[in-house]
Amino acid sequence: YDWVDWGFNRIRHKFKCDQYVDIEDKPLPTIEYWEMIRDAYNKHVDSSYTFDELVPPTQGYRLNEAGAPPFYAKVSRNKDRGLFASRDIQKGEIMHNGTKSDIVFPDGLSWKRFMVALPREMACDLSEWTFTQQFKQGGPMRVVSSLNIAILMNEGDTLKDVNVQPEDGNGQPSEYSAVFYAMRDIKKDEEILMDYSVYDTDYTAAGIGHTMEARGTIFLA
Repeated sequence: YDWVDWGFNRIRHKFKCDQYVDIEDKPLPTIEYWEMIRDAYNKHVDSSYTFDELVPPTQGYRLNEAGAPPFYAKVSRNKDRGLFASRDIQKGEIMHNGTKSDIVFPDGLSWKRFMVALPREMACDLSEWTFTQQFKQGGPMRVVSSLNIAILMNEGDTLKDVNVQPEDGNGQPSEYSAVFYAMRDIKKDEEILMDYSVYDTDYTAAGIGHTMEARGTIFLA
């Protein structure tokens, strides 16, 4: 049970995730991959959690009555795996709703238990796909991920590249929201890109680390 005292970076170091992340052309997760990782979540985190079966995780999740969100996954040039618009999108459309997709871990210990139960490649993927978020001002910092292709959304190289952002019910950008809207018209097959810094990354506050770190930065201490 040494892992109980490990932080985010210690777990990444244990699995040698730096080496894995540097591998180019990693394949898209298969349905079997998603099913295995979801089974691990049910076994090690929450046995009562029910994943939506109406839309396969290789297509995302059920966004609305029409089905899956308007994006698909493929290998992104120079950005690993990513999400791309499956049709033309108008400014102001909902592109992604994390309240229907994300898993919020009960606490930091449950995230650690989940991570150390996974095979190396899955654990390293999940370390890349883990972020922290507050859902209201002054609320607790939570550990969040998503076990479907929605988690593959990449970050724009510059703010000009960013074409989606989380907004509140008044249409204002909000770090507390998990609902992403198109910031401009997006053409079919254009990559969907966000700004990762919209969510504060504080592993200590979320119970899985010892220092505040920028998302994606690896420290071995």
